[in-house]
Amino acid sequence: MKYQILKQNWLVVLLGVVVGMVIFLWGQNNQSGGTPNAAEIGFAQDMSVHHQQAIEMSFLVREKTDNQEIRGFAFDIINTQANQRGMMLGWLDLWQQPMTTTGRPMMWMQAAMDTMDHSQMSSSFTSGAYMPGMATKAEMEKLVNVDALEAEKLFLELMIRHHQGGVMMAQGVIDRSDNEVVTRLAETMVNGQQAEINYMNELLTNY
Repeated sequence: MKYQILKQNWLVVLLGVVVGMVIFLWGQNNQSGGTPNAAEIGFAQDMSVHHQQAIEMSFLVREKTDNQEIRGFAFDIINTQANQRGMMLGWLDLWQQPMTTTGRPMMWMQAAMDTMDHSQMSSSFTSGAYMPGMATKAEMEKLVNVDALEAEKLFLELMIRHHQGGVMMAQGVIDRSDNEVVTRLAETMVNGQQAEINYMNELLTNY
């Protein structure tokens, strides 16, 4: 039964990726958007991985809890981020670039991260995570193993940090790109994820 649930979950993700790629490629049918710069390529590669973890976390909490508010919110994250991930993979395909980085993640933002102060770094990075806001392997395992109520609280805490990192990355490419398609999606991420951070902080007051 669990295998069947997981299989159905990943069919939803696959559908979101396909839909996102179709939307992107349809919109770009008559314009290539020019030659991408290193930041645009790096952002698409790294944010695709970043989104993938958010999708995984959302599936995990949906399997742990019967709380309809949490389940509904997690489902929204799955749909939104699977669609956005599909669009970014569509860019990479159009640009004839690898789907994942061949070097260290986040090198396209390295200069900016080198100038961040300690408080900025601590809010975005966690020891053991290799992109801003991402959960560590230990944190993902904890999300699997805790009870339903604790899973809800942990999910919100991890996703707030995950979104904070995502906002930083999206703002990073906005500052480095002149490609309207890229910056439009990144601005959508900043606005959407900031609104979700505010919503999750409200939900956390219940725990």
